[in-house]
Order: sequence, then structure tokens, then C-alpha cells
Amino acid sequence: MDQTREDPTREDGRLWPFLLLTFAISWGIGGAWLAFPEPLTAAFGPFAYATPAYYMAAWAPTLAALILTFAARGPAGLSALLRRLIQTGPAWTVVVAVLALPAIALALSLAIPPFAPWPVVPHQVLVAAPLVLLTTAQIVTNSGPLGEELGWRGYALPRLLARTSPLAAGTILGLIWTLWHVPAFLFSGIVTTPLSDLGWYALGTVGLSWVMTALFLRTNGSVLVAGILPHFVINGLGAAGAWRSRPAEAAALAAVGLILLILSARSSPLRERLFMPQHPDTTPN
Repeated sequence: MDQTREDPTREDGRLWPFLLLTFAISWGIGGAWLAFPEPLTAAFGPFAYATPAYYMAAWAPTLAALILTFAARGPAGLSALLRRLIQTGPAWTVVVAVLALPAIALALSLAIPPFAPWPVVPHQVLVAAPLVLLTTAQIVTNSGPLGEELGWRGYALPRLLARTSPLAAGTILGLIWTLWHVPAFLFSGIVTTPLSDLGWYALGTVGLSWVMTALFLRTNGSVLVAGILPHFVINGLGAAGAWRSRPAEAAALAAVGLILLILSARSSPLRERLFMPQHPDTTPN
């Protein structure tokens, strides 16, 4: 019996077509601008944040998920995927999704300054970030949540969880997510982290992926709670200057993500829940 059909957090299917299509769209568009900047800029404008070319590349994960889901399962499958955008979970998961990242940023802004300079002050976390998220165009131009999360959490994560453990699935997806962002480092104004800090960016991205994986498991696959909300919040913190994937931020986020994964183990044996595949008898297509 195929147990992944009974578990909304795990799903059959090959992952490589999704990755191939996602990277082809994003890296194809970004690579074209890097290879032919002058003619493409003259014809379509610069490849920069909030331009049409940027949105096409940034929305690749969601576009790929929608295309492949419709091709494989038709309107019913597409409807099931889209329902994950309005599915919620226990109230505490929403609180964690919204407040975990600001809490980390606030804690670092209070704990580090007595010992070393730190570029973030509490005002940026408590006032500037909420204003950016709720009163500016960031609520519309922030392409990450809707442009990516149906792909990463809605499509890729269930297929990884059907094959491997939550810890491995979150780690693999975090590394893929990091790799997908690499071309954005080469364009001004898209990723604020310098390319020299790519390793710390990767650690923070894996940590965020662990947070999202834990929330995904505890909400039975909610893309809204596990993906949209925390992605929206971290991008808003970044826009307010309160988050840059600096070493302390990346390490703290990784620690919180690992703790949340441990807590997501519920009553199952920890080793089995975190480090062992949940359905060893499942044979992926």
C-alpha cells in the first residue's frame, strides 16, 4: 500500500523535472542577461528587482509546480496544490511562522552590542520591519513567498519527505534553494548578502528550510504557514535592514530550525522521526 497517498506531507513523483524546469527558467533568464546585457537591456530594460524579467525568473519555482501538477493530475491536482495556500494549522504554528525570525533578530540586536558592534537595532525589528511589510509596496513586490513557495514547499518538499527523513529533506531542499539563488548574487540590488558570505547564506537558508520543514509537518502540509508567512517575514526584515544572513544570524537560525525539527518529532522516537525515512516501503515513481 502506498502510504504517501494517506499523508498530505508526503507525495509520490519524480523531483528532477521540477528542478530542471525551475532552474531552466530562472538561470536561463539570468544567464541570458549576464551573457548579453546590452542588447537585452536595450530591448527589455535592466534585469533588476521588480522588473518583468526579474519576476519571470523569481516565479520559476511556482510556475514549474503549477505546470507539472496540471500536466500530471489535471485540474483536480492543481486545485489540491492551490488549496495548500489557504490551509492553516494549529495557532502556535502561525505564531512561530510570523514571530520566530523577528525574535531571533531582536535577540541578536540586544545580546551582541554589549560585546561587539552590531548593525541592527531593536527599532528596525520592532518598527521598521512591520512598517515595510504592512504599509509599503513590499507586500506586492515581495515575489519570494508566492513566486517560490508553491514550488519549494508545495511541490518539492513532499516528494523529498516521501524518500528521506525530515532532517535530510530540509537540508537537501535548503542547499537546492541556495544554489538556485546564486545567479541573483551577480545582479545589483537583488540579494543584499555579498557573494563572499555565500557559505553563511547557505547555512541560514538551510536553517530556514528546517524551520519550514518542521512547520510543514505540524500543519499537514500548509504552504501558507510553512512557506508563505516565514518567507514574507524574512524578506521584510531584509528590506528593513534587520536581516542580512550574517554569521550570527545564520547560526542562530540554523539552531532554531534544528530545535523546531526536534520538537516536530512529537511522540515518535527522535532518531526515527528525524533521521530515518518515514515510509521505507515506498517506491518512488
